[in-house]
Amino acid sequence: KYIDGFIYVSNFARNIQEKYMPSLKSKPNITLYNFSTSIVSGPKAMPTDKYFLFFGRLSYEKGVMTLLKAFKDLPQCHLRVVGTGPKEGELKAFARDNGMQNVAFLGYKTGKELTDLVSNAYFVIVPSEWYENCPFSVMESQMYGTPVLGADIGGIPELIQVGKTGELFESGNAEDLKKKIEKLWGDKKLCAEYSANCKDISFDTIDEYYEKIMKVYR
Repeated sequence: KYIDGFIYVSNFARNIQEKYMPSLKSKPNITLYNFSTSIVSGPKAMPTDKYFLFFGRLSYEKGVMTLLKAFKDLPQCHLRVVGTGPKEGELKAFARDNGMQNVAFLGYKTGKELTDLVSNAYFVIVPSEWYENCPFSVMESQMYGTPVLGADIGGIPELIQVGKTGELFESGNAEDLKKKIEKLWGDKKLCAEYSANCKDISFDTIDEYYEKIMKVYR
């Protein structure tokens, strides 16, 4: 009763809240996605060093083990893994024990080194198995001109224009992910189209976000 309203970062979060607390629907609620500081200047050149990219925390809820299982039988498809986390040793052991020469663990990256990896990737994969609300990884990848293959869970589907800037797969389903990876790897034309479409992506800038959120508080 002391709450004037809610600012949600995804419609998914809003729907969950209102599902279990229907009384919240009477509040002046809004959905306001995170802002992005990245800008696509135009269609990027197709990468000559072709690889899929995962960047984030190396933990099971991020779906990295499912990701490795999908790549296990795709030796022709290359994956670079950026990040650290509690399951790093286990994930590296899985790749080693299965002779996965197509997977490279690059450790923690930041700044230009990370943005270069993202902008030069063939596709960024976001295989989360928990409820993401508004992940920056999905937004900024597209803003750098890199399409996204994301898990169909939480707020991820709201940020990908399926068939235009990326595709979705069933969260936790390694076989479905494998099929999508294989399809995309073999279709450079489609990936180039997705990448070109990313130039039309529009997320709020800092200034636009500021104006919207201040309007709510005022």
